[in-house]
Amino acid sequence: MTLIRCNFLCCLLMVLITLSSGCNRQADFPAIPAANDQMMQMNLVGQTLVAVMNPTAGNQARGNVTFTTLKNGILVEANIAGLTPGDHAIHIHQYGDLRLENGKGTGGHYNPEGHAHALPATDMRHAGDLGNLSADADGNASYSITISNVTLDGAHNPIIGRGVIIHAKVDDGGQPTGNAGARVSQGTIGYANPG
Repeated sequence: MTLIRCNFLCCLLMVLITLSSGCNRQADFPAIPAANDQMMQMNLVGQTLVAVMNPTAGNQARGNVTFTTLKNGILVEANIAGLTPGDHAIHIHQYGDLRLENGKGTGGHYNPEGHAHALPATDMRHAGDLGNLSADADGNASYSITISNVTLDGAHNPIIGRGVIIHAKVDDGGQPTGNAGARVSQGTIGYANPG
C-alpha cells in the first residue's frame, strides 16, 4: 500500500512539474492587445462614416455628408442638393434620432465639452459646429472642412450615431446656436460601406 501511495505521489509530482513548466512558455498563448492598441485601431486613417441626408417635412434638401479620418484630423465633406440658394448652417447634433419630421429628434448641437457656440475658426466651440455651406443658384452645395475636435468612434468626442442637421439660414456665430433657423435636412452618422 505504501508503494502504491509513493508511486501515486511521484506521478502527481511529475504532472505538476510538467504543467508548471508549460505555463511559463509565453509562445503557447496568443498575445492580448492592449486597450490603447484597440482604441487606436478604431480610428485608422481612411476610416469613413457617412450621414445620408434626407429632407425634413416640406423641404427638399438631400445628399451625403462623410467624415474621414486623416493624420491631422477629420475631413468633413458634404454634397447636398435641393437647398435654396445661399448659405446654410451645418451642425452635428446630439442624437441620431430621425423619427420627427421637423428634425428636432436630433436634439441640440453636439457639445460634450460645454463650450459656447462659435464658427469653426474658434477652437473653443461646440464639437458639432461645422459652419456654413453655400448653395448655388440651382440649390447645390459642396463643402469641405478638416476639424480636430472630434473622433469618429474613439474616446474623444465620438460622433458615431449622432445626427447631422442642415438649417434654413446661415450660422452667424451668435448665441446660443447661430440663429440658423429651421432644420431642412437630417441624417444619422453611421459606418460607411468600405466596398
